[in-house]
Amino acid sequence: MTQSYQSLVASYPRFSLATFPTPLQRAERLETSLRRDGCKSVPRLYLKRDDLLSLALGGNKTRNLEFLIGAALERGATDVITAGRQQSNHCRLTAAACAKAGLRAHLVVSGTEPEWYAGNLLLDRLLGAEIRFTGSDDRNVRATLMREIETTIESAGRIPYTIPVGGSDARGAVGHVLAADELLRQCQIAGETEFTVVLATATGGTQAGLIVGFLGLRVDAPVVGLAVAKSVAELTTEVRSIVASLAVELGIPETEADLVTVDGRALGAGYGVATPDGQRAIERLAQIEGVLADPIYTGKGLVGLFSMIAEERFAATDAVVFVHTGGSPALFA
Repeated sequence: MTQSYQSLVASYPRFSLATFPTPLQRAERLETSLRRDGCKSVPRLYLKRDDLLSLALGGNKTRNLEFLIGAALERGATDVITAGRQQSNHCRLTAAACAKAGLRAHLVVSGTEPEWYAGNLLLDRLLGAEIRFTGSDDRNVRATLMREIETTIESAGRIPYTIPVGGSDARGAVGHVLAADELLRQCQIAGETEFTVVLATATGGTQAGLIVGFLGLRVDAPVVGLAVAKSVAELTTEVRSIVASLAVELGIPETEADLVTVDGRALGAGYGVATPDGQRAIERLAQIEGVLADPIYTGKGLVGLFSMIAEERFAATDAVVFVHTGGSPALFA
């Protein structure tokens, strides 16, 4: 990481929400299990445990929110508005971050209000967020309601700050630029000089931040995103857009090579729709490594990872880091 790059990142307003770094753990029992299944080329597997971030049951969106809440406080905001699905980890963590920062959280949530609150939705309410249901799964309806809430807050003489779905914009992705540096240091300690990163990707900010972070570090570490919410084409466009904006903002020259890889093999019927393969992957990780994963993000990401290994996408001498982005509260929904 260049000195100018470090200085620029350090100049951004930031609100501390968690303790870093998160653990990087070797998953040797999982490797053995995959070999027993007949996989001929199983790489060394590591889990980057962002599910253990110390805010409201963890999740990688905490990294985004340190910079987004920092920006909100710098602007003198009193209220924060964001949106997501009913089991959104981002919404839960935004509610927790707002509670810690003394801000009012307004969550615009897809669908109709359930009779019983469970999982992330229950935690949203426990954390004191004001929850508005759209009655629809249409993203445009969510966006319209967010603007209406913003106007209402301004009319009351308060100051709103709106965070995009997933906290996935250039400012939020800065948290994952720093995560790239954190992960590189951990891999070096583990004796891994070359590695591939694999993760579930929904709104693209985590993947984009890691790509830019490794660019800034001049490290050739592929970042493979397994789509869990949108089509490969749509998500690829969004990740490329965030990469371009963030690289310009941080003064990091982009390479001519296309570094954005999005794989749609684990998407299934779409966001929030669990799959039998995902359930089996969740059970495997729990029963072999004692690690809990959710059916919306990490479970599908594991399906994609296992499929890539079965197809011999990696050599037995390779190292692969799977980013556990969190989401276990969805298991209780």
